[in-house]
Amino acid sequence: MGESRAAARLDIQGLRAVAVGLVVLDHAGVALLGGGYVGVDVFFVVSGFLITSLLLREAERTGRVDIAAFYARRARRILPAATVTLVATVAVATMLLPLTRALRVATDAGWSAAFLANVRFAREGTDYFAADALPSPLQHFWSLGVEEQFYVVWPVLVALLVAVATRREVRRTALAVALVVVAAASFAWSLHQLDRAPAAAYFSTPSRAWELAVGALLAVLADRLPRLHPSVRGVLAAAGLAAIAGSAVLLGPQTPFPGWAAAPAVLGTAAVLAAGLPGPAGPARLLTTRPMVWLGDLSYSLYLWHWPVLLLGAPLLDLPAASGTVVLVAAATGLAVLSHRFVEAPFRSGRWWRPTRRSLALWPAALAATATAVLGVHLQADRTTDRLVAAGAAFDAATVPPE
Repeated sequence: MGESRAAARLDIQGLRAVAVGLVVLDHAGVALLGGGYVGVDVFFVVSGFLITSLLLREAERTGRVDIAAFYARRARRILPAATVTLVATVAVATMLLPLTRALRVATDAGWSAAFLANVRFAREGTDYFAADALPSPLQHFWSLGVEEQFYVVWPVLVALLVAVATRREVRRTALAVALVVVAAASFAWSLHQLDRAPAAAYFSTPSRAWELAVGALLAVLADRLPRLHPSVRGVLAAAGLAAIAGSAVLLGPQTPFPGWAAAPAVLGTAAVLAAGLPGPAGPARLLTTRPMVWLGDLSYSLYLWHWPVLLLGAPLLDLPAASGTVVLVAAATGLAVLSHRFVEAPFRSGRWWRPTRRSLALWPAALAATATAVLGVHLQADRTTDRLVAAGAAFDAATVPPE
C-alpha cells in the first residue's frame, strides 16, 4: 500500500512491517493486540506521506504533475497482486463455501476490483470484529478502496495547484492549507459518524481521509521542519512507536473507531516519519534491520493474502486453534513471498510495463479478469439451480399417483 522508497527510507519499510504485523496478528486472534487494526492507520499515514513526496518531487523537477504517469505507477504497484488475490479467492470460495456464500464473495470481488469495497461494507453495516459473524474473505480490501478514492482527488488537486502557483513557496503553502482543511473536516466527520453510523465511520473515505492527509501534510512541510538534534529525534521516534504500540494493546474491538481513538497511532506514525527525515534515530533504527525491511517489502502481498487464507483455511485444518493459526499465517507468508517475487516485482519494475499506455491498460484488464471470475460463479449457480429444478420436477413426476 503506497509507493516504495526503500533505498532512501528503510525505516519506512520497517514501519510497513509494523503495520502489516499488527494487522495479521490481530486477525490471527492474538489477544494482546486487540487494537492491531491500527496497522491500517499506519499504512494510511505512510501512504499519504510517500505519494505526496513523490508528487512534489515531480513538480519541482519538471514544473508539472503527470496525472497519467501517476495512475500508471499506481496500476503497476496495486493491480496485479490485488487481481490475482481476488480471482484466487473467488475460485477457492466457490470450491469450499456453500453456493450462496460463494455468490456473496463473488459480489464482494466485483466491488473490490472497482476499489469500492469500503462502500459495500459500509452500506451493509458490517461488524468487522463480530466473533459470531461470517465476514467476507475480501473484507480487508476496504482499505485499498479508501486509498484509491483519496488518490482520485488528491493528485489532481496537486496538479492544479502546481499549474496555478508557479512559485514553490506559494504552492506548498496552498497545499498545506488545503490539507489542514481536509484533515479537520474529515476528522470532524468521523466524530460525527461514530455514534450515528459506526460502520460508515470505520469504512468510509470521508471519515478516514484525515489520516492520509496527515501524512501528506508532513510531506509538504518536510523541508520547513527544524533540524533537530539526533537525541531529540530519537525521543520523537520512541514516542511515536510507543503511541502505535500502545494503541494496538489498549484499544479493542469495542472501541469506537476511528475518531479520537485513531489519533495516537496516526500522530505516532507521523512522528516516526518526521524523526527519520534526516535519517533514522534512536529506536527507529530497529526499523531498518534486515528482517523488518524484508517484511516491509512483503507487506502489500501479505496484507492481501492473510485474511482470505485465515478465513477460508481454518475449517480445512484438523489442528488445535493456535497451531492451525500458526500454519495459516505461515501459508499466507509463503503466498506473499511468491506474490511479491512473481507478480508484484515484475510488474512494478519490469521494463515492458514502463510505457504509460501499457500500465494504464492494467486497469481495464484487472476489471475484466475479476469480472470473468465473478461471471463464472454466477454461471455455476445458474447451472446448479437448473439441475435442482430439473431434479424437483422429476421427483414430482415420479411421485404423482396414476389416475
